[in-house]
Amino acid sequence: MELRKLDPMKDGRRVAALFLASADFVQLTEGTQPGPAQAAAFFKGVPPGCNIELSVKVGLFEGDTLLGIADMAFGYPGEGDAYIGLMLFAPSARGRGLGKALLALLEEEAGARGAEQMFVSVIEANAPARAFWLREGFMPVKRIGPVKVGAKAQMVDRMVKRLR
Repeated sequence: MELRKLDPMKDGRRVAALFLASADFVQLTEGTQPGPAQAAAFFKGVPPGCNIELSVKVGLFEGDTLLGIADMAFGYPGEGDAYIGLMLFAPSARGRGLGKALLALLEEEAGARGAEQMFVSVIEANAPARAFWLREGFMPVKRIGPVKVGAKAQMVDRMVKRLR
């Protein structure tokens, strides 16, 4: 396994293919079928007030196969915070403990950059994701919504984990 920074020019097709393979996730979160928009949003998106140049966009590879991606920004929702915008694995890579391993690397990076806490937002309909984040020490702090993502409006739980 290798974790590396993703580049939109070099890895854009792989990321788009991962979203296509993860149609279940796209349907659940956005109510649409996957297409190029998800990959473009992954590379261009950051929360309000965040500098995209400081964000982390990484992929977990097994050889040339992209197993999963993660996106983390800094300075949201507050100064000194890290925010995980997405952690997504191909269906064939789920249930192998890769989420826990990738999260540990993100926590290490956030700590190295001085973040005191990490946030993630989980849509209400994604019970497996909520269970994962709870197991990893994240606690719900705020319910937001309904928030429109794609064609769906859903309630979202913001969760936090203290790093220090």
